[in-house]
Amino acid sequence: MVRSRRLTLVAQLLSGSRFSSQEELARALERAGVSVTQATLSRDLRSLGVAKRPGANGKTAYELPSPAVETLDRERRLLDLRAFVNQVKTAQNLVVVRTPPGHANGVARAIDLAEFEGVVGSVAGDDTVLVVMEDGGAARRLKRNLDSLGTREGIAK
Repeated sequence: MVRSRRLTLVAQLLSGSRFSSQEELARALERAGVSVTQATLSRDLRSLGVAKRPGANGKTAYELPSPAVETLDRERRLLDLRAFVNQVKTAQNLVVVRTPPGHANGVARAIDLAEFEGVVGSVAGDDTVLVVMEDGGAARRLKRNLDSLGTREGIAK
């Protein structure tokens, strides 16, 4: 099996179950049709940044390193939305978000990752983000959400 596919499978297994030893994980991989040596599995775990941490029951298990990154990313997204959204306008199912020059990409990414209900997708320029919504109601809800993140001058109500 190609290494990248094996790493993906290891990550999926670790996301769905708790494994307290490499032997348990190796058996799960074997059931999935992948045979690995202990040395290969150890290298794969190191490459994924997996660490052994105590669980709620006190028993240690392998875990992927994602929570800290997700927390920082969530804070960054909120900061991008609070600091760089200057104006929000709706036109039927479209939302136009104005930002300072150079900040539209960060705001568009923050909107996409925030998983606001009804967002179909976004396109960013230099200082403008176009967000396509499922319908007009979803567009108005997104505008209210963005408006509520902070007091901004120049927002069209």
